[in-house]
Amino acid sequence: MKKILIVEDDTSIRELLTDILEDEGYAVSATANGMEGLNSLAASIPDLIIMDVMMPVMDGYAFRNELIKNSTLSLIPILVMSAQAQGAEKLHSHGLLNFINKPLELNHLLQTVSSLA
Repeated sequence: MKKILIVEDDTSIRELLTDILEDEGYAVSATANGMEGLNSLAASIPDLIIMDVMMPVMDGYAFRNELIKNSTLSLIPILVMSAQAQGAEKLHSHGLLNFINKPLELNHLLQTVSSLA
């Protein structure tokens, strides 16, 4: 079973994504910010991380910067989702190459997750 970590500060989105992905057969863990996400990685390495960029405590960019420092964690594919238009250069400069916009379109989300996980 493929494992996915969701790092999203919006509780309703986090819970909805968890339910949808579990229904699709993924093992899902979810956290509310990058710091919690880093802590959860100590217990289990996922096949994919789905994350928001704008979060309290530790945003998506800082979270990605921490992952890059670890040779194992830096290899985990990341799917960025955000309601805010992000500059492609800024995302790419942090090694964030996969992006979907909020509100999420379910079929596009599931296809993207399937191709990355």
